[in-house]
Amino acid sequence: MGPSMSGSGVPGNEGKGTVLLVDDNPADRGLFRTILSRGGYTVFEASCGSEATARAQEARPHIIVLDVNLPDLDGLDVCRALRADRGTASIPVLMLTVRHDDADVISGLEAGADDYVAKDSAPELVLARVERLIRYHQMVGMMMLNRQLVQVGRLMAGIIHEIRGPLSVIRGSAELLRLGRQPDDPDLPWVDSILRGTQLLQVRLDHLMSAVRAGPSQLQALELTAVLHEAVDLFVKGLSPQNRGVRVELNCDRPVPEVHADAGRLIQVLINLLTNAHQAITRGGKEGVITLRVEPGEEPEIAWVKIVVEDDGPGIPEMYLSRIFEPFFTTKEGGTGYGLYLCSEILGEQGGRLTACNTPGGGACFTIWLPRETEKNPTAGAEGSATPC
Repeated sequence: MGPSMSGSGVPGNEGKGTVLLVDDNPADRGLFRTILSRGGYTVFEASCGSEATARAQEARPHIIVLDVNLPDLDGLDVCRALRADRGTASIPVLMLTVRHDDADVISGLEAGADDYVAKDSAPELVLARVERLIRYHQMVGMMMLNRQLVQVGRLMAGIIHEIRGPLSVIRGSAELLRLGRQPDDPDLPWVDSILRGTQLLQVRLDHLMSAVRAGPSQLQALELTAVLHEAVDLFVKGLSPQNRGVRVELNCDRPVPEVHADAGRLIQVLINLLTNAHQAITRGGKEGVITLRVEPGEEPEIAWVKIVVEDDGPGIPEMYLSRIFEPFFTTKEGGTGYGLYLCSEILGEQGGRLTACNTPGGGACFTIWLPRETEKNPTAGAEGSATPC
């Protein structure tokens, strides 16, 4: 069963979210479908409790509106099943009751429902409770993830600090060794190799620190080809040997204009997109190819450079394509739903944006849009969106 109705009817409210409506009564479903769709929500439906969990796993709604009285499974049992399932446990549940009965309300809350509303309530009250629950769950989730990110950032910063000390000693010692060597000294190439390696490590540590630090992006003119090579190199070397059946091809042979961006955070975005593509290909147990290419692009008033990341995996299901940049939306087992949202936010801070679509061959295609260095336009960015490539 597909979505019964897309959000339309109230100008300016389109696309507020998705709702799974679980009710066995066709008349009641029709009533709440109308209320919710006019409020700007896309509505999915289940007519019995036994299909509610599977439908929720498929649709990944922002909220489930659940009738307490169902013919097969009691609404309370359905709510417990939703809470017990890892894929649906975090979805807010609004329980529908026929009468204002305190015992029913208490039972629903104990079963895991977040709130309740009577079926004869005013449409405005129903919409207000739906919106409040969606916003509350998003806010709580953001607070938890932000705390986790702060902890990870502190750990990474500590590790980087511990590495920098010995690395500086190695580089300084190598520079002293080089000062005492003659041009024809047979050991000179080995000393130069140590210097090049330590210089490269110091640059990469700076980029890693940039990725985990708090505060605004540090924007500067970037030579994009070098950043792309660094991101691909870091990603490939981070794979275990048994996970290297996926090739990464970097196509940026022609000259590329400089972009105005933060190197460390751009590398963070690229590695996240490469990781997602790799997981999409290998999830089915097959090998494949991830392709990165750079396309200098022009749009009215703004000059862009595009970085395209394509894979030959299964692609993004069409029903999820418009939601993949939402915080906490994920279709991966054990996923947080934060990676693509964070990528979109990072690029937005840099005056860029992130878009997604499926390729004609069926794989996924993500496009990073960055302003050229000559533009330096802080208002060029837009939120991540799923649009045609």
